[in-house]
Amino acid sequence: MSWPYPLHSTFNPKTPESAKDYSMTSPLLTDGVYPCKGFINNPSGSPYMDSVVSWKAGQTVNVTLAGTATHHGGSCQFSMSYDGGSTWNVIQSYIGGCVTDSTTIDVDIPSEAPSGDALFAWTWFNTAGNREMYMNCAAVTVANGGSGLTGPTPFVANANVNECHTVENTDVVFPDPGSVIHYGGSYVSTKPTTPAGFTGSNCVGPGATASYPTSTKASSSASPASSSSAPAQSFVQTSATATSSLYVHEKVVSTVDASSTQTPSSIAASSTEISSSTGTASASAVTSTSTSTNGKVSLRGLQMKCFPS
Repeated sequence: MSWPYPLHSTFNPKTPESAKDYSMTSPLLTDGVYPCKGFINNPSGSPYMDSVVSWKAGQTVNVTLAGTATHHGGSCQFSMSYDGGSTWNVIQSYIGGCVTDSTTIDVDIPSEAPSGDALFAWTWFNTAGNREMYMNCAAVTVANGGSGLTGPTPFVANANVNECHTVENTDVVFPDPGSVIHYGGSYVSTKPTTPAGFTGSNCVGPGATASYPTSTKASSSASPASSSSAPAQSFVQTSATATSSLYVHEKVVSTVDASSTQTPSSIAASSTEISSSTGTASASAVTSTSTSTNGKVSLRGLQMKCFPS
């Protein structure tokens, strides 16, 4: 997020050189922790928490996103906090097409948003690539406010604060997106409401409790981002000695002998990449595979990689 200026932003002319976050476009864990990359009031008493913009409750504001690695889009949310990031309320969800549809997004500040200083956050879950969560936060001021926000707690995954992970090549359908929802990307026409694109339950931040039923986990393959995508079928063990494993979000579901010439005949995966010592290949659907006797096969999400043992 480049506007409003996030905490420690390189775009903010008031940010001292020594405090500029030149990794602003990096995901959490790789650079920073939840929430807000650890920048809230850090260092304590610093001017970095000064408000960068004043908004009125009920106003439609412009949010601008920066960066070139769009990761085929994904889903994102906009949230606000009035207690220094301890609790958050979603004010708008963008399901599918976030970043790829547009890097300029109109966000409605709810009329019930209280007057005063607040944190405004953008969180994004990319479709392709590593399973990551991106988050930027800005200090803002709200005027002509209302009685208080009532939106849901934002979705949190891939941040090492709960058991939730997103699924590659499936745009997340948030389990509790709130009342203001924008559908983009492949979801423009279908407008799905069934949670999808992640594993785990109670997918919220530390100390928060999901307001949706946590006993029903979202499908990891429902409502795929591409019509050619389909859930990977389970491998069938073909040898008593298994030397490679199939993983889906770190959970072993079955194994197959790497020395066997009998391999699964139907693995459908959007934008699947297969690599080995002899080269690489990409395809929208994989119908057969084979490995060398010294090879291992693993599947994380919907991305397959072959690598030497």
